[in-house]
Amino acid sequence: MKDRLIKIPRGCHVSSESAFKARNSLAGHPLFEKQRIELSLRRLPRHEIEIRTVKSKNHIYRGYSRGEVLPNADPLRTFERLGETPRWMLCHNLWMYDPEYRELMHQFAVDLIETFPGMGELSDLSDLGCWLFISSGRIIVHFHADPDQSFLNQISGSKTVYVYPAKILPEPSIENLVYLYDQNAVKYQPEYEQTAFPPVKLGPGDSAFLPLYAPHEVVNDDEVCVSLNIGFHTRLSRRRRAVHFVNFEMRDLGLQPAPYGRYPFVDSVKIHMPAAFRAKNKLLKSLKSLYL
Repeated sequence: MKDRLIKIPRGCHVSSESAFKARNSLAGHPLFEKQRIELSLRRLPRHEIEIRTVKSKNHIYRGYSRGEVLPNADPLRTFERLGETPRWMLCHNLWMYDPEYRELMHQFAVDLIETFPGMGELSDLSDLGCWLFISSGRIIVHFHADPDQSFLNQISGSKTVYVYPAKILPEPSIENLVYLYDQNAVKYQPEYEQTAFPPVKLGPGDSAFLPLYAPHEVVNDDEVCVSLNIGFHTRLSRRRRAVHFVNFEMRDLGLQPAPYGRYPFVDSVKIHMPAAFRAKNKLLKSLKSLYL
């Protein structure tokens, strides 16, 4: 029997609203050797590589916001000097430019399906993506939330992930995250601390499940860290995403929509409405181009 890329503890599931720790078999994989990472950095267009300044973990890190983006930094040189100059690197849309990462991502998804037979076929997973994180030791990764659920897979180095339940976030923040993909819409508040899940300590071969819209923050240990995040949507999360999308549109019209989950019947109607709003937006954009 082949060694699965992700191994999830009994009783855990990708529909969970709680963070949990899993195991991966990615540590030591050839795709994450130094020369292979350098090849990926050469393959990716520069605009797909996000490089930022970061704070040392010696600072008070709760609520630390994103560091300054460095659009002119050379990716290869930055990667080479991570042990000397604190930086945070994110390779976006890696699967679009590197076929070997695309194959790895799809195999990861297949392993999820085989782990949870009740999830259905691979087609039930959508919006698959993988992002490579490379960062210096002893740094803080800003408090934020992602527009999907994901597994953060540790390849080398070690870190601690602090995860908070999505339910603590104001509805407009989640709507902005869903509609605009604006991670800055999610702001840290000190009262969130009492709701935090137990910290997840990750070393090579460990993974943290990050629930849908769950805000989180990461603190690296001493070594340079390499992590691969694999994100996705399920049938259930697509339904929730549709409701937040519609609520954003309704709020933009001056209405006060009921939050997701309060009225299940209303939510069941809203999940069919995004296409109508998209058509409206497209029409308005066309009219503006004609008359402005």
